[in-house]
Amino acid sequence: MAGTLIVSNLTTDTDNTFIVRSNTGTTLFSANTTGIDVANSIGATAITNDKILSVANTKISGNIISSQITSVANTQLTGLIQAAQIGSANATLITSGTLPTARLPAGSVLQVVQGLLTTQVTTTTTNTFVTTGLLASITPTSSSSKILATVSGTGYTSASAVQGIWTLYRNSTNLSTYGFTLAYASGANLQTGITFSYLDSPATTSSTTYTLYFSLSNSAGTVTFNSPSAWGQPTATIILQEIAA
Repeated sequence: MAGTLIVSNLTTDTDNTFIVRSNTGTTLFSANTTGIDVANSIGATAITNDKILSVANTKISGNIISSQITSVANTQLTGLIQAAQIGSANATLITSGTLPTARLPAGSVLQVVQGLLTTQVTTTTTNTFVTTGLLASITPTSSSSKILATVSGTGYTSASAVQGIWTLYRNSTNLSTYGFTLAYASGANLQTGITFSYLDSPATTSSTTYTLYFSLSNSAGTVTFNSPSAWGQPTATIILQEIAA
């Protein structure tokens, strides 16, 4: 039997429940004071997203898969998004916070440390390196990082045929980064700049100290580092830069 039932008002009995069943007794539609329950009567495409205003999170069970989410406003997010849940992020979208050094590309400067020396140091020791006192310490953030050490100061040799040699030590290891000044003229003295750089691979995350050492070579005399000039006592520097590998 087919047909149409038209009513303007239905009043339920005392249980306040209205039920429509199929001819086999299956509930097709049920309504009461708490809401409407529709069973086995909605087609797969009958309810579209424009017909849903909101769903309380207490009514959702199971997982919502990523293909079902088009976008989520950042104002609706609470808590932390785990790194494993982020495929990639455009750098232009990062406006605050700190980017971990491990995420920086190779060649990036991760940190810079400077050491200063404001006094002069003299040696008459031949063929044995002694410290100038110019040093700086750095703690690499990664064992694969490289350390770029740059030294700048002045050197002075006295008398003829005097040779001063400078080298860089990593802790107690001579890195053999030799720089030198020479004075060969009879009775001549020489003052010159001492500047050089060395890229080291310490392979550690422990505090590492780089120190400038110097020595007198092949002749008796005196070698001075960071010697005063007509403008006064200079300041020698050693700069350490950690470079991401």
